[in-house]
Amino acid sequence: MDNEVLDGFWEEVSTGKYPIVDFQGNLCYSLLNPEGLLFVKNDFTAPSYEEFELVFGDLFLPDTVQELLFKDKVMLLMVYGKGTQNLLLSELRMDVKFMLDLPRGQYFFFVFLLDVRDKSLLNSTIHAIGFLSRLHLNSPELEAFYLKHPVDIWEFVNLSSIEITRGGPFYLNLIMVNIEEIPGCSLLFSELLQED
Repeated sequence: MDNEVLDGFWEEVSTGKYPIVDFQGNLCYSLLNPEGLLFVKNDFTAPSYEEFELVFGDLFLPDTVQELLFKDKVMLLMVYGKGTQNLLLSELRMDVKFMLDLPRGQYFFFVFLLDVRDKSLLNSTIHAIGFLSRLHLNSPELEAFYLKHPVDIWEFVNLSSIEITRGGPFYLNLIMVNIEEIPGCSLLFSELLQED
């Protein structure tokens, strides 16, 4: 994915269109249905006979992340197909769940909270990263536990890939972690991608 494609994607971010870009440079837009679910379309290249599965996602925003949310921030979903070099970036709404369809395979899922005032995506500052959670996050018990023990956030994080197989739909929960709680993590999106 070249810089020109990323720059075009970044220009569309925060315009209310919720852009999506894939590794081949295809640019399209998410659809918001009347029930408040953001459908993240994708153009992953897959043989015509390959089957897709629905994946639903939700975010948990601890207090340490909620205090970062204001008009100059944007959330981006990154889906990376392990072993396929398929990459999908999509702007998310902070107040709605999302859905996408993926070819069967293994995937990593991340969400980034970035500063939209930065001139380019690659130079944007990361304020928080969302990781897959080991637990279902829409529970008062988890929120209460986190408020009492915020340093124990890593107990809930799953850093491994997820295999999307026959038998979906799949339900993912991602937990947002303030960048200050991630030791040694790069603050720049471009450096984080290079590390991967």
